[in-house]
Amino acid sequence: MKNKEILKKIYYENRAINRNIQCLANISLIGLLARSAKKAKESDDEQGKNLAKAGLLLVVISEALIMISDILDHRKMKIEEKIEKCE
Repeated sequence: MKNKEILKKIYYENRAINRNIQCLANISLIGLLARSAKKAKESDDEQGKNLAKAGLLLVVISEALIMISDILDHRKMKIEEKIEKCE
């Protein structure tokens, strides 16, 4: 393997690891926000409910962006493999 190939592989693996860590953080945020939403519902706290909903919406947006990033990296990697085969 050439150094350039090794560096590309390391780069893509690091990006995948970072996405996995972000997903794990989002899962823990979902748990915290769900717990706070439950407490807000029990105490009839409208601000707490709205805050929990906004937080969950941001987690959904974050997960969507992570998924799009993953798809784009996968496509980029496939294109690079096709280019290397043609050379």
